[in-house]
Amino acid sequence: MKYPLLPYSQLVFDMLKTNPDVYYTRFSLHVDKKKVDVDGLKNAFEASFRNHPAFSMYVDERGMQQYNPSADVLHGQYHSVDFCDEKETVRIDISYNRILGDAIGQLIVFEDVCCAYQNLHLLPDNYMEYLARMEQLKQSARYLADKQWLEAEYDSLTCPVHPQTDVPINDNRNPIEGVLLENYSSCRDAINTLAHQELLPLTALFSLACAFAIMEYNGTDDAALTWAYAGRETPEEQRVFGSLHRDIPFHIHKSQINNRETVIRSARKQYREGIAHSTYPFTLTKPHTEIWNYALNVLAQPSPEQIFKASPFTFEMVLPTEEPHVAYALLDVEILEGEQLYINYRYSATHYQPESIRRFAALVRKYVEWLID
Repeated sequence: MKYPLLPYSQLVFDMLKTNPDVYYTRFSLHVDKKKVDVDGLKNAFEASFRNHPAFSMYVDERGMQQYNPSADVLHGQYHSVDFCDEKETVRIDISYNRILGDAIGQLIVFEDVCCAYQNLHLLPDNYMEYLARMEQLKQSARYLADKQWLEAEYDSLTCPVHPQTDVPINDNRNPIEGVLLENYSSCRDAINTLAHQELLPLTALFSLACAFAIMEYNGTDDAALTWAYAGRETPEEQRVFGSLHRDIPFHIHKSQINNRETVIRSARKQYREGIAHSTYPFTLTKPHTEIWNYALNVLAQPSPEQIFKASPFTFEMVLPTEEPHVAYALLDVEILEGEQLYINYRYSATHYQPESIRRFAALVRKYVEWLID
């Protein structure tokens, strides 16, 4: 049985046609031979990858995927895992493409590696059932109703969806990635208190602050952006590795805002309605991509601390040193919550000067502090 790619995977598939290296992540894990059962670790990787059907899918030239398991599960169309023997260590070189799955899914896969290494039971990944259910959903009245609701809400937007760039977006130069990391740990307790009391998740809170910041930065009366929803709604979906995440639009207008309480109530309502209507991938469909592909995106990323703490074996992670890194988005605002709370601005340094991002980040902090005051 063949299935269409999930929406974000389809976006990556289309990009790969013109740029075969786009959206690849590459890194190495170094493990000490004396401290790790290397054969057991390799078996654990194989068991984890075999447990997740996305690693055994073959995507044809039309973008249709089909389950096609191979004896060598560590090497596939869009991924590879190689164990390289060195003098005192083993280097595990890992390469995978975003077409396979989202950031939450990557954490799920590593958790399964940890479980398999300890000979623990792996919960099943219902990726195939999820694909079948999504195809059925496309034929439903709900899917059509969600499409119509999203178009009614967002089709007529003329407001900015990102801070004004320093260089025009249609500049032909390759976008190079820049990073600005902001520590929010000093106000973390107040942020979490607001989130708990107002039932306003961090993605909604920072989406609201970023929308305010866009308005002030651009001098407009309204602003929009997107935020990333993990999309794993049922118990069966909690262990699925795949591109289940959904980019949901978010919009505020000064005329709708009277005070802090009104703002929070409006954001909470929009957050919930966005999820309720997210079965239709509005921001990833044409012609809407002409706007939303360049929208600021707020997303909660798995903390590296979660990965290190979950591991029953010791390792050192080594990232490639080659520079520069390509920017795949104009501006992502990543929430990194572990022992500390950080906001990471991952941006196209081709389009923004560092001082512009710092100025925008200062505006975001200004509105976060206003919301938690």
